[in-house]
Amino acid sequence: MITLKQLKEEILTYDIINFDAEGNPIECVEVTLADRVIDVYMDTREVNIGILARKILEQGLYEK
Repeated sequence: MITLKQLKEEILTYDIINFDAEGNPIECVEVTLADRVIDVYMDTREVNIGILARKILEQGLYEK
């Protein structure tokens, strides 16, 4: 199991996605880690690395 601190250190970049390929509005953040890309569906009004790491762990999106 990865810790919050380790996950925060692994996040390289993140991009806020407001629309899907068909132009429909969505609230998603595409997080780039050293070895994978994770889509986190969350409120995109306030985004930072700490919130992203917590959401990834809460939603069980990171599996070693």
